[in-house]
Amino acid sequence: MNGPSRMGMPAARDYSAGAIVGRFARTIGIVLIFSVAGPLTMAALISLIAVALGATLLQMFLALLELEALRTMVSVAVVLLAIATMLAAILPAVAAGLVFALAAIYGGVNMIWMAWLAAAIAVAGFVAFGTFVVPSESSALILPDVRSAQQALKLSAVLAVLTIIPASLCWWLAKPLHRGSIVA
Repeated sequence: MNGPSRMGMPAARDYSAGAIVGRFARTIGIVLIFSVAGPLTMAALISLIAVALGATLLQMFLALLELEALRTMVSVAVVLLAIATMLAAILPAVAAGLVFALAAIYGGVNMIWMAWLAAAIAVAGFVAFGTFVVPSESSALILPDVRSAQQALKLSAVLAVLTIIPASLCWWLAKPLHRGSIVA
């Protein structure tokens, strides 16, 4: 049992091989949940925002210009946007999962705000990484093209707000792992 006991005294941490392996396995599980559920949720959220904001405008253009052929192209564009969002969200999701898992398993801080903070830290790191590293055109690495500190701060803030929903879902899905309620 991690954290304070019922009497308010800190509980002794178990350092047996089984407990260490169990904590490591729970950490890996949390990182995997964040790595899979985070990008999927982010892609769904971005696609929903794109469709919700663009649907009215698109309907107007399609009706005005009588371009029904664009419907298929728009559908393909939304799917490609979702795929690109998932690919771009993998690296920050892994980082957020690792930060949250370390804080929850080894630090005992497993509240939802810690998942949000971990996501914000991962986003800020991702944006900072994009500030200093410019991948080549043939690279599979997807990073934001940030040209100034002001742009980096704005992008970090917007992405941190957008990651609240995926981080919350990941926190909820990983609840049995970070609460330690699994049978060892």
